[in-house]
Amino acid sequence: MRLRSLTFIAVSWAVAWWSVLLSAAAWGMHDVDHRYKISGYVRDAQGQPVADARVIISATRLGEGTTAFTDRRGYYEAVLHLHDADLGEPITVTAGDDIKRITAQFNAQDKTTERHVEVNFGSVPAPAPARRENGQAPWIWPAVLAGAAVGVVSIVWYARKQQSARVRGQSSKKKRG
Repeated sequence: MRLRSLTFIAVSWAVAWWSVLLSAAAWGMHDVDHRYKISGYVRDAQGQPVADARVIISATRLGEGTTAFTDRRGYYEAVLHLHDADLGEPITVTAGDDIKRITAQFNAQDKTTERHVEVNFGSVPAPAPARRENGQAPWIWPAVLAGAAVGVVSIVWYARKQQSARVRGQSSKKKRG
């Protein structure tokens, strides 16, 4: 019985921590001056969004790269881990047969403004999705709070279960005595 309780707590904490880690996937790029966001739209020759298009972003000299896929609106977003010293770093963005070469442009002195460039393929895109002023996706903090709640609930459940087991143990000792 105790093993089941411990297993439940371990699983609860694992779920809580994974929700925290996954919701803050940008932890690897913890500060705004370590992130360089590349986003844009992929459209076909008629100007229609291309869903599920693979977009490859690479900073070859640094060995840094990532792959993103477009949503139903043709929008993609990816983040590279670049530092101040990487200002001017050549970046290649590829969508299908189209290749665009850009350089990382940002103000290395500014440590608070998100570093971002938009690279579009095809016709003019629709406006970018809503983001909060701090650049975070709106789902990050609710996911962190949900993970913490799972952890707290599992601790309270375990403590109550232990308390009821002690009470039962004490009452059975009284009956024997």
